[in-house]
Amino acid sequence: MTDFDKKLIAKADAFSRWDYHNIDVLIAIADTDEARSHLLEIRRDLYDLVQETL
Repeated sequence: MTDFDKKLIAKADAFSRWDYHNIDVLIAIADTDEARSHLLEIRRDLYDLVQETL
């Protein structure tokens, strides 16, 4: 995983649950599959939180 990927993941961790869809952009620009997988997991977790709220 590159430093750029680590920054993307840190940025995604700071997103609000309502902004889960914005992580798609980060997934698209990630350098490695490992980072894309981690970002997708964060997106799924935030999406689940939204669904629980609704």
